[in-house]
Amino acid sequence: MSGTTLSALARLAERRFPSFSEAADSVLDALESELPGGSVLLGQVDWDEGEYRLIDVRGEAAGRIHPGDTLALAATARGEGLLDPATLAALSVRSYVAVPLETSAGGGAITLCALASGTDLYDRTHLELLAVAGRLLTYEWESVKWRADLRRMGERLRDPERTDPLTGLLNRAAFADALESEWRTVEAGGAESYLVVCRFPNVAQLEDRRGAPVSELLLKDAAEVMEEAIRRSDHAGRLGEDSYGALLVGCKGRGGAEAFFERFSQGLERSTRERPATLDIAHAVIALGEAGSAGAALTAAEKETQ
Repeated sequence: MSGTTLSALARLAERRFPSFSEAADSVLDALESELPGGSVLLGQVDWDEGEYRLIDVRGEAAGRIHPGDTLALAATARGEGLLDPATLAALSVRSYVAVPLETSAGGGAITLCALASGTDLYDRTHLELLAVAGRLLTYEWESVKWRADLRRMGERLRDPERTDPLTGLLNRAAFADALESEWRTVEAGGAESYLVVCRFPNVAQLEDRRGAPVSELLLKDAAEVMEEAIRRSDHAGRLGEDSYGALLVGCKGRGGAEAFFERFSQGLERSTRERPATLDIAHAVIALGEAGSAGAALTAAEKETQ
């Protein structure tokens, strides 16, 4: 492992990432430049279906396979012989190595792979590099999950009647209270603040087609991503069966609110790539200073997402 590689990993280890997806982006970017062949895959193994579902891809392989695609597993896949030889041949892969990431996430194992068209390009050094990078990603996965769980537990301990039991977000009444308080602050000449409402219009359809466990899992994913995307001074709440709200306190203009939504939507896309379905999103942004009341702001935002 070169000194450049060690320095790159050390810089990554010094950072604290707001979400697992951002950690994965940074780690894959670093690995792409250090591994021969330059193709790095992050995916989740489904042993029952015999598939490796891609979460993210970097390098030469990115033009032929994409996030969300599935690759066949070898008939006896349990370790470095993870992928089906015929699948590798179709991709012109002659060298590859895989390292599982041990997490408490449940479900299929998350795994890092490196692919190359050259022969015998990977040795133990590259395996160790993937192992170190994998350990860093494992830490970030657990850290983000722990922070989200701790935040939800804190909300419930403070006042269980103010939180949504499924997601741990503020319930509608508690969110409306926070919105009213902030609207009064803005009216009195306080900082500029924005309300962002996100509605997931296909929740009912997903529940009918996939069942309540799948739709509820996706709603929990969305809640975790929203909690990761907001700042400590902001508030996030579940407004209804298929909608969430984010109160951005002291947000720097409409552009800042739209930037928050982009972070949320991109984070949700990354975090649900391995799920059997995804959530559609409609959103609205309302400046509290332009609304006649907190209730009017919420009504306008919800109407805009219908």
